[in-house]
Amino acid sequence: MNVLIFEDEKHTAIRLSSLLKELDGSIKIVAIIGSTKEGIQWFKENEMPDFIFQDIILSDGNCFDIFDAVELNAPIIFTTAFSEYALQSFRVNSIDYLVKPYDKEDINRALKKLKKFEDAFHLPDKKLLKEILDKPAFTPKKRFLIKLGDNYTIINSSDIAYFISQESITFAVLFSKGKYIVDYSIVDLSKQLDIHSFFQISRKIILNIESVEKIISWFNSRLRIRTNPPMDDDIIVSRDRVKSFKQWLDR
Repeated sequence: MNVLIFEDEKHTAIRLSSLLKELDGSIKIVAIIGSTKEGIQWFKENEMPDFIFQDIILSDGNCFDIFDAVELNAPIIFTTAFSEYALQSFRVNSIDYLVKPYDKEDINRALKKLKKFEDAFHLPDKKLLKEILDKPAFTPKKRFLIKLGDNYTIINSSDIAYFISQESITFAVLFSKGKYIVDYSIVDLSKQLDIHSFFQISRKIILNIESVEKIISWFNSRLRIRTNPPMDDDIIVSRDRVKSFKQWLDR
């Protein structure tokens, strides 16, 4: 099964390629393309792939330019930093999408949907896509308004060492060791924070890269993480997340 990847961030493209091959041994990555210009030229010189992983925003424009120049007849799975809310309408058109940062489970879900409904996939509505692209780009959350009794205080995201969910309550733990309740779930936060600074290490924890104090090899190809300020227990990074965690640290 031939797969074409459009992604202008090299580390993201390599990770996506690796996860695809791990999930489906029949997948062959025919090319990784980072620009619309390169993509248009590739389609002129090569046969259509079986399906495409398409980053919406590329180094020299957006994928709308490709759709204008090339007649595509392959199913597309979009990868994007746009909010899930903005892209809900794509699912009506039987086109799936992955909101960055995505993980192995997200890709596996998209592949299963593709194989199940492959015949139902068709090209995106150009008008709909243009409306989405004209919306303001994703801006990471820079600060939080925290209620303390009858008063409020503002906390900058950069001052937060990590977020942790305890008994269904999400706390922001500061480098200064302050601890505050925030009105967001870990899942919601993972879609709002700067992916270069924050990483969802587990279902209950999001780390600021500056909080990682020590990384230790652990059993079964896992990692053990110590943070500053320290948590009550060390964090164990699962095997599924180890590779993406290392890539995040190495950006």
